[in-house]
Amino acid sequence: MLFKTIQLGLLTSLACAAAIPQLPTTEIVSRDLQAAAIILGVATKSGTCDGAQNLSECRTNVQAAQPLIDAFQKYGIYSTAEMAAVTALIAFESGDFKFNINHTPGRAGQGTRNMMMPNFVFKYAKSIPELATKVSAITLATSTAGLSDNILNQIRDLVLPDGYSFASGAWFLVTECASVRSEIQAGTTSGFTAFMKCVGVPDVTQARMDYWTRAVTAFKLN
Repeated sequence: MLFKTIQLGLLTSLACAAAIPQLPTTEIVSRDLQAAAIILGVATKSGTCDGAQNLSECRTNVQAAQPLIDAFQKYGIYSTAEMAAVTALIAFESGDFKFNINHTPGRAGQGTRNMMMPNFVFKYAKSIPELATKVSAITLATSTAGLSDNILNQIRDLVLPDGYSFASGAWFLVTECASVRSEIQAGTTSGFTAFMKCVGVPDVTQARMDYWTRAVTAFKLN
């Protein structure tokens, strides 16, 4: 536990608080605020939902803190560099947590804070025990090929609640990008670039790289 705590740095303190219920409420609240501050350092426009185009989808840095920490715990992510990379990814993809589904061009079935394509949303939903039966109730298909927009959106709806949506980036790292995790853990730009290639972004734009740069600072990687 001590080793993991050292690795997780600032954000892991909240994870530890969640795992040790006897901690004083004041200490847990302090750690919540600390995590929120780190997230705000990456997603700098997440401090408010004022002016959000889709208010029901928007979450602030404070609202994002607990589900994101829960996600790191659930998927066993104890590398600060990996947490920084995942946070940078979902912050960019969701427009600083303003969006939970794809609105432009409005692709059916695409969503979560990781803005995953329908085939990964399908795979993700089926990987969650309490959702797998719900997926089967919607369709018995083994892939998204040939599924209607309505079916794809129904599957997406299953993973839109915060506990699932904010965990999608962590899930993708662990299940789809295991081969590049050691590179990501180095906390370098090349490691982040390798992660982006794994998620299907071969050319990292400056706008996307800016999120990684802020994450390096917020998570104190250098």
